[in-house]
Amino acid sequence: MKLSETKIELLAPAGRWEALAAVVEAGADAVYLGGKRFNMRLHRSDFNFTDEQIAEAVRFAHAKKAKLYVTVNNLLCNDELSGIAHFLTFLHEIQVDAIIVQDLGVLHMVRKTGIPIPVHISTMMNIHNIESALTLKELGVSRIVTSRDISIDQVREIHEKADIEVEYFVHGDLCVSQSGQCYTSGVLFSKSANRGECMKPCRWHYTLVESASGQPIGDLPSGHLLAMKDMCLLRHIPDLIHAGICSLKIEGRMRHADFLREIVSIYRKAIDAYLDNPAAYYLNFMEYEQLYNHRVREFTTSMAFTPASASLVDISGNREPLFLSRAAKERSLTRENIYQDPFELQITEDPGKENIIHSQTTHAKIDNPLLSVKVSSMNALKSALDEGADRIYLSGEFSPLKKEFWTKTSYREASKIVHDAGKTIGIGTPRIATSREMADMAWLFEQAALSDIDYVLVHNLGAIRLAREFGLNILGDYSLNVLNAQSLSLLEELGVSGATASLECSYNHVKQLSGQTPLPLECIVHGPVSGMILEHCIPAMVTSKSHKKEHCRQVCQYMGYSLRDERGEIRPIEIDQYCRNHLLLARDICLLPYLCSMVQAGVKVLRIEAQHYEDSLVKTLTSLYSKYLTLLQEHPQLSLPIQESDWDKLTEESPRDFNLGSYAHDITHSKSTAAVMKSIRE
Repeated sequence: MKLSETKIELLAPAGRWEALAAVVEAGADAVYLGGKRFNMRLHRSDFNFTDEQIAEAVRFAHAKKAKLYVTVNNLLCNDELSGIAHFLTFLHEIQVDAIIVQDLGVLHMVRKTGIPIPVHISTMMNIHNIESALTLKELGVSRIVTSRDISIDQVREIHEKADIEVEYFVHGDLCVSQSGQCYTSGVLFSKSANRGECMKPCRWHYTLVESASGQPIGDLPSGHLLAMKDMCLLRHIPDLIHAGICSLKIEGRMRHADFLREIVSIYRKAIDAYLDNPAAYYLNFMEYEQLYNHRVREFTTSMAFTPASASLVDISGNREPLFLSRAAKERSLTRENIYQDPFELQITEDPGKENIIHSQTTHAKIDNPLLSVKVSSMNALKSALDEGADRIYLSGEFSPLKKEFWTKTSYREASKIVHDAGKTIGIGTPRIATSREMADMAWLFEQAALSDIDYVLVHNLGAIRLAREFGLNILGDYSLNVLNAQSLSLLEELGVSGATASLECSYNHVKQLSGQTPLPLECIVHGPVSGMILEHCIPAMVTSKSHKKEHCRQVCQYMGYSLRDERGEIRPIEIDQYCRNHLLLARDICLLPYLCSMVQAGVKVLRIEAQHYEDSLVKTLTSLYSKYLTLLQEHPQLSLPIQESDWDKLTEESPRDFNLGSYAHDITHSKSTAAVMKSIRE
């Protein structure tokens, strides 16, 4: 086929009718928009389309020879899924060209209902390996929008080896965290980034400090250290086309019509010029300058052509749009406030109100859940076993600073120690798995099979597929963003035998899930929350004059680093073996005082995320959680407040204060953005 006959789709956003008309007239081949339900961009009531408007939009687009896609791309809880089947039927009847989906549960319902509507997978599902793409293709997906955190070469490889349509973002806002893996806004404010309600903590002002001393580090330690520039790939139209990308996507459903019209028009001309005459193609620099002058932030090509570096970020923050979010103090769980109302979680039935903690006594006999502990060292493993852990997970990510990592020999030794104690053992995997990590994971799974490991704990669909090839027992981890029972059903179909609830699950959601799930449900009850995963290294960016990864001075091997915000909150940075930065929240989850409620909710496995803790703290934590779980089993008729001496010991040894994470609030009934902003200012 001649290049001039190749059809490259230019896909534009629309949040209002005038934007829809503008982008179609400017040359968009397809438009994506959202309804008033099941859609990530619901924080502005004056945006998005009613059902009647969607039907009219389809007629308008088709009359103009354009396609129309509808975003059904929110993460949904059980009670939000009730109207999905009806909505999907409606979209099929009005001849929508495709839907865009993030939630595994929605994908499962499309398949279960048999509605013949094409499914495109959202970038929020974080597809970054061939195996994930192959799995989705087998599930009936016709197109994937790849992660924005992989290169064009990786996109080409996915397209060629999975033989599936690939869509790629070419222009607009960028998230600093890996797509679908940012929990900061959801945990802090009940405004989930994964549901399109982000309060933009990545746009705050931060200072890089040494973790131990709190002293600023580097010549320029302060600034908007997480504030990504905007994507612009206009200069690279030929590269995108030759990578096999079928759809070039522009971000911006919340942008006004005039802003979008100009962007679409410029990209339209560039695409047509190249397809018409590739040999004579050149970039029209006047139009690029027009686009540049039209920008919101400075431009970047992100990671499309070069590895992550400081060039992705505008530390100055000079072009950051006005957004009234600011750093906020995280509430702490202390001896004083937990004893104001002794311990157990009982959530109010009114979803519009704050969740309230009350005392609660259980009278029914309880089937105690298992206690699992994730560790990063052999000593921690032994301590956890000695103190009563039922299941051990070996961390799949390790810190160069700690200089501890698992080997072929240590996997076998760990397996023998755990099995000799009559317990079970699992191996963790990296949360992000490009082709590099997938190759490492193949070796890891081989060792798991050879070492008689009981489980592998996986974070993405590709890892599930690979683990099946080795005949391993698979557990899904929290990065799969499980919020509803339909997601669990799909995971079961894929061969998963247990799953961990999303870090954004409220207590009510946990109760619903555990009551409906076909799989044993696991919940994290103690440990730090990884709020963001970053591809660029903040310590290297601040301390090195050269921002190229190959010139890195490996500063991560000499000290620990943290970010301090303008309220003085300290967020530790954990750097893994792949140089990714895991930005933890300032408080660790602690549900020790509320174990009775978690047990009554029907959770089968309670996990301590202890891989970042010292061995002595692993010992203390396991001992305390095991102690109170045993007491609940022996005395289910009693209310079991935590002894003050136990609480004091825990707080003295812990590196950070505690809170309840997302368990005590509800991302599906969050406050308005204005109300959250008001509470921040206070």
